[in-house]
Amino acid sequence: MGTVAHSRVALRAHMITLKNSLPIRRSFTCACVKRCVRFAPRMVSNYSTVTPPMLPSDIVERYRDKLEKLMREKHVATLDELKQQYKQDIARRQTEQTVAQLPSTKPRDSISHVAENISKTPREKAIKTLSSYVDIEKLAKHQDVREIELIWRARHSHDPFSLCAILDVETFQQMKKNAQTYPMFVLPLPRGDGAVAVNETTVGGTEMQFVQWSFPEKDTTHCLLTSLLEYKTHGEFARPHTTLIFHAELSQSRGVVLLNGIVEKDMGISPSDAQLLVLTLQKFYNLDPQSTVQRYGREKALRRRMLLELFKSGTGFDVKDLIREAEMVD
Repeated sequence: MGTVAHSRVALRAHMITLKNSLPIRRSFTCACVKRCVRFAPRMVSNYSTVTPPMLPSDIVERYRDKLEKLMREKHVATLDELKQQYKQDIARRQTEQTVAQLPSTKPRDSISHVAENISKTPREKAIKTLSSYVDIEKLAKHQDVREIELIWRARHSHDPFSLCAILDVETFQQMKKNAQTYPMFVLPLPRGDGAVAVNETTVGGTEMQFVQWSFPEKDTTHCLLTSLLEYKTHGEFARPHTTLIFHAELSQSRGVVLLNGIVEKDMGISPSDAQLLVLTLQKFYNLDPQSTVQRYGREKALRRRMLLELFKSGTGFDVKDLIREAEMVD
């Protein structure tokens, strides 16, 4: 059996030698050979990792009749030509199957239309800069700041829920400096004597508003105003009722910063409420106790700076002090 396990060819050669050397009846020899040949493939498959592969010449001998028939059908004279022809057919079919399995490269009309627009136009920024509202080059041609202010106000005059203003560079830089130090704060908004206190979001006739600053670009500053109740309910997903955008593109050439605001409709805030919040915002962010000369003004600036510090630290902040400072006439 050791000789049988080597390979099918070795087994076949062994059986032929045994047949020629032993005086056995033909019928018995044929039956023995057939049983052993049927057994040989099972042995070879079980030891496929150590048995040499079947010789090509053996394949040719076993299928000579079929190969000759194919050669006549394909009109080739030699076996090498037949192999070459089938090699080309196999390569062609593999290519066809590969192409058939690939996804279609032709997009639908809507997707194709969008792709064409994207390739032809530059990617728009998610942040709206000053160029989103006016032609900066044409606006910068005006030397008089009053003309720039008139053009800027006329740009927003058609929308009653829009806010606009023009600030000098010094005021904006002071507000931005404080906003970077105190990016979150609260502001009071008078609501009348009928206001109801809800989780400290209202105090008497005052409704508290939450302030958030962000600085998405060098010349663009955002200030979001949200009711404190909305912010406590939805957290970071709270919807602001007023968005203020400060544009500093003309700060170097014309010494001004343009402000525009958007007040959302149906959120309980009117444009006049938003204007009052903007004025209150300046009381707490447009201050510098160190540069204030007058004693009264310096003390007032120190009190408001202290409120910003206490709110940032989260300890000792008193809403009543905030309301008193907000209602104070400067």
